Amino acid sequence: MITLSRLTEIAHLRGDEICITDNNGQYSWNDIIRITESRVVFLHRAFNQEQLRSVCYLSKNNAELICWLAAFTTLGIPANGLDYSLPVKTLSTLLKQINPGMLLVSFNLYTADQLNLLNVNGITMLAVDTPTDSIINSIGELHHPELENIVSSSPPVSLRAVSLTSGTSSVPKIALRYRSFDTRRFAWFTERFGFTHRDGFLLILPLYHAAGNGWARMFMGLGAPLYLIDQDDESALVQMLAINTVTATVMTPNLVHRLTNIANRKTIHHHLRWVLVGGSYFPIKSKLAASAALGNIFNEYYGCTETGVNVLSESADMLTYPGSVGRAFEGNTIIIVAEDNIPLKTGDKGRVAISSYMLMDEYADGSKPFIEIGGERYFLMADYGYLDDAGRLFLMNRNGEVRSNHDIYHIEENIRSLPCIKDVALTSINLQGEIHIKCIFSTSQTDKDISQLLAGKIKAQATQAGIINFTAQAVEKIPYSPSGKVRLNEIIRTLDAA
Repeated sequence: MITLSRLTEIAHLRGDEICITDNNGQYSWNDIIRITESRVVFLHRAFNQEQLRSVCYLSKNNAELICWLAAFTTLGIPANGLDYSLPVKTLSTLLKQINPGMLLVSFNLYTADQLNLLNVNGITMLAVDTPTDSIINSIGELHHPELENIVSSSPPVSLRAVSLTSGTSSVPKIALRYRSFDTRRFAWFTERFGFTHRDGFLLILPLYHAAGNGWARMFMGLGAPLYLIDQDDESALVQMLAINTVTATVMTPNLVHRLTNIANRKTIHHHLRWVLVGGSYFPIKSKLAASAALGNIFNEYYGCTETGVNVLSESADMLTYPGSVGRAFEGNTIIIVAEDNIPLKTGDKGRVAISSYMLMDEYADGSKPFIEIGGERYFLMADYGYLDDAGRLFLMNRNGEVRSNHDIYHIEENIRSLPCIKDVALTSINLQGEIHIKCIFSTSQTDKDISQLLAGKIKAQATQAGIINFTAQAVEKIPYSPSGKVRLNEIIRTLDAA
């Protein structure tokens, strides 16, 4: 998050203007500064250096969380968000691995027993959104004269940025970076799309995820207001979009699909001019439907936790080549490699590899899973695909070490076109040396006979594509994480239980 000094610079120009709007109300830049200052003083007075060496947080988005993050940044305390929707057992494992000095947590997300499980290694726990907030504020205000000395005496901290992979198919991996790429990336996007303080950013993705946190930092650093909403509150979303300063947002394909469905039911008045979409496969059908319902405002990105944002398909190109996720932009190189990591020529299908100034340095276990080609470091993505003559990337599947060459996304598109299909998700697994494709789908019908008929038609699509080991199962709803990833492990559990 941005520092207290940067907040103060912005407040000199627009201190009484709205900085953050959330479900608790509106906060001016001066309000956010006051709350952040109280937390800076409170942290400095109440905790020792060992406790303040690092912090993890478990919370939904709100203005208070942003103030905590700004306080941590001001004091040089590394702060890392965790996916609050993960099983508590998984979160406990991650906390043991990361071993932060402090855990900031929304107590209303967990039971008392779950909070006990999160209390690992004698970790100091702080609450978000509790009655103790007023006490923290009063402590901060009481000792406010200390603030300038606290901030000026805070030693510079060597960067050790921790990012976690989605954890939708396994326990999240911990990616480490020892240098920041924010300035370079933010400058490129700001210039490319002409962002200023007059824009307003709708923060709908969780702050624990790079796609939420990073873009929120960029717009806030420009002096643009943030608008925070719960992604499951449709009425709040429609109301917020009607505000004329809400011009930009970042969404997952699942959120875009839901917004499109709302727009097809009722008229949505909005002022969006830039919507960035990514984090998972963006179906062609969804792209075209979203543009038809809401305008030519969508841009698609491709990358991962370990590589950053590397490929971009701007709105005009997206409509012309909807099957592509775009082209590498400045500072990124995309190649396709064979199983022996030898680069392939244009049009040949293989595994995607990325070289970028945004690459992580290593995983927390010390492993550095890079390959070197032409003197450059490349990270092997989990995706397979190919490049066209213009450098556009077309993806086929996301299979990692399963090594499946099936064009699963094309099969998925065909399944989506079947009558009554609402949503579908496919994944590949390796069982005893053989590749199996697993599929779950949801329908607009509740009749079991119709579901069985659809399952047969879906299997026919797989057979036509040459897939032998294929399983399809109807579910009430496809499981997604708050960051928009399909929870692949839940797909496999659902099919195993069927």
